[in-house]
Amino acid sequence: MKRQIMKLGRWLVWSSLLALLVLLPNGLAFAQVDFTGMWSPVGYRPDSPDMGDYTGFPLSQAGRQRAVTWAANIFEIAQNVCRPYPLEDPFGPAQLRVWKDVDNTTQQITAYHMHFFYHEEERTTWMDGRPHPSDSALHTWAGFSTGEWQGSDLLITTTHLKENFEWPNGPERSDRTVVRTHLVRYGNYLTAIAIIYDPAYLAEPMVRPATWVYDPDLVMNPYPCEQATETLVQPGQFPSYMPGKNPLLSYFAAKYQIPQEAALGGPETMYPEYIKQLQTMKPPPRPAPAAPDSAQ
Repeated sequence: MKRQIMKLGRWLVWSSLLALLVLLPNGLAFAQVDFTGMWSPVGYRPDSPDMGDYTGFPLSQAGRQRAVTWAANIFEIAQNVCRPYPLEDPFGPAQLRVWKDVDNTTQQITAYHMHFFYHEEERTTWMDGRPHPSDSALHTWAGFSTGEWQGSDLLITTTHLKENFEWPNGPERSDRTVVRTHLVRYGNYLTAIAIIYDPAYLAEPMVRPATWVYDPDLVMNPYPCEQATETLVQPGQFPSYMPGKNPLLSYFAAKYQIPQEAALGGPETMYPEYIKQLQTMKPPPRPAPAAPDSAQ
């Protein structure tokens, strides 16, 4: 009798667990973490990186060729004045507000929404299992994102992104880019690790991390931006340099005495073994000192 009671008890326990798993979507509701609220960025991203500084970018040959022809006044043409930054880039310097949609019947999360202060960009991450659209569907600045739980991490997969710059000094990303972002909360800190896959301009995946701290009293101001022609760039012009004609390309390497080839990025430059190759290279000549100001 005692043995039968123990068997019955085990059967009831396993039956209850099985029923609970069936009722929970994907069996992962245990792991869901609350990302909603107001978040302040931790750290700083420079808005004006040096020309020719592609260190840390696993650029393909096509990606490097595209980067070295880039001209800074491309941002001064009217259609680029309010051009949104890539969402994996403003993760770091932008205040963030996160809210969610919940199905009233099932009480399950159907979507997360993120609003970034910079350029007032927004991303919707669908949590209801819908598939990504076909490759020929509309591409936008925010792309199309779906999310799934991996333990306590939220994995966001983003496709259908417009071509955009990856860093405001030359590196670009193509419209074939796929970004997988791991969103993790540790107490009052929220970390996003974006892994960027671009078969056109990257030879290997590139990782971009960012962190925020929970700030429930944060007040996010508007970010008004109005397109306007503010420089001498004429309508219809698209500033760029011909290959080999960029006079500013060696500035970063000369300033920090880094071999030019290493400063232009590439997958091989990101590994410790590249140090031996660096020792066989010479940096470019140091830039000439600035002339004294005659007005002083």
